[in-house]
Amino acid sequence: MPTRKSPTSAEKKPTTRKAPARKTTKATAAVDSVAIDSVVAKSVPTHEEVALLAVQLWNERGRPFGSPEVDWYRAEATLQAA
Repeated sequence: MPTRKSPTSAEKKPTTRKAPARKTTKATAAVDSVAIDSVVAKSVPTHEEVALLAVQLWNERGRPFGSPEVDWYRAEATLQAA
């Protein structure tokens, strides 16, 4: 009985699989639109908003000399989380 050889990598056929089609119903479409609306509703804070909060945070820290980035990044993170 002859033995069966496995094909080498050059002889193997590449396989491509498609992702299954997503079924959309009215309920899932409504959920998707709500999720998208909530992402859109969260707007990026303006430069002025971040600057005002950064100055406020800087004043609260006692107006230390140097590293204004600390207050700026903290202000950005605070406004984006809100």
